[in-house]
Amino acid sequence: MRRRDLFLALLPPILWATGYSLGKGGLQHFQPLFTTAMMYAIAGVILFRPSSGIKTPLRWLIIISVFGFGLQSALIFYGVSLVDTSLANLVVQAQVPSAILAAWLLGLERLNPLRMAGVALAILGIAVVVGMPKPGEAYLGLICILAGTASWGLGQALIRLKSRDSIRQLIGAMSLLAVPQLFAASLLIEEDHLGRLMTGSAYEWFGVVFLGVGSFVVAYLIWYGLLERNRMDQVAPFALLMPLVGMFNGVVFFDETLTASFLFGAALVLSGLVITIMARDAQRVGASTSRIGTPAG
Repeated sequence: MRRRDLFLALLPPILWATGYSLGKGGLQHFQPLFTTAMMYAIAGVILFRPSSGIKTPLRWLIIISVFGFGLQSALIFYGVSLVDTSLANLVVQAQVPSAILAAWLLGLERLNPLRMAGVALAILGIAVVVGMPKPGEAYLGLICILAGTASWGLGQALIRLKSRDSIRQLIGAMSLLAVPQLFAASLLIEEDHLGRLMTGSAYEWFGVVFLGVGSFVVAYLIWYGLLERNRMDQVAPFALLMPLVGMFNGVVFFDETLTASFLFGAALVLSGLVITIMARDAQRVGASTSRIGTPAG
């Protein structure tokens, strides 16, 4: 990766973690699925340009929107509601190996053993930071989160394989397609949507807007731009910084305690990232179809 891309790769996890902190009020008030539906609606309105049209076949847009946006969000947010936040932050990091393995299964790239070892070390560091699961955890929640991360990884690989549009147009279209999916799920699981809309505070609405603009539009434009220029196993490990940034925000802004396990786990995560960055790239497979915006066969 170029130095510029190394710097840019730090921004999405920072925006995601900060968005979770600032958007927590909105998530609690409006409910997770309904909040995510509104977030995608904001992103779609900002990004999608009807006059530009869509080049990616509609069937693939729908499939990608389901696996990469609607389904994964529904599964992950429902799972998060059933388990402790710290445990959820750890399990969500399964999206990193999921994305790399999905790219390998679809023939986009070969596995790099050293880089995968770095990912494993970083995940171990996250485990040290958040601690081991306690007895009595809601295993249904864990299963939902893991299924959601697998769905997300497949969606990322399909974007690289089948997309024929610009990053902006692609994200905008998929966001708009995900809105009815999440809204339908919200109607089934959540309640009192109109009442919550009418009683939301300025802080709670700010959280929704920040999630839509900062944590989604800006973060994912950077994220997919990096995937245009780099391999999945180079970019995906940076997502492992998200829970560390979130815990750092907690220490600095919410007076949470900085423990020895946090420092040790952070060192493991950073060591894992160094390994993934410095590992020699494996030979690229299917180069003509490995970038977003490249016509797929």
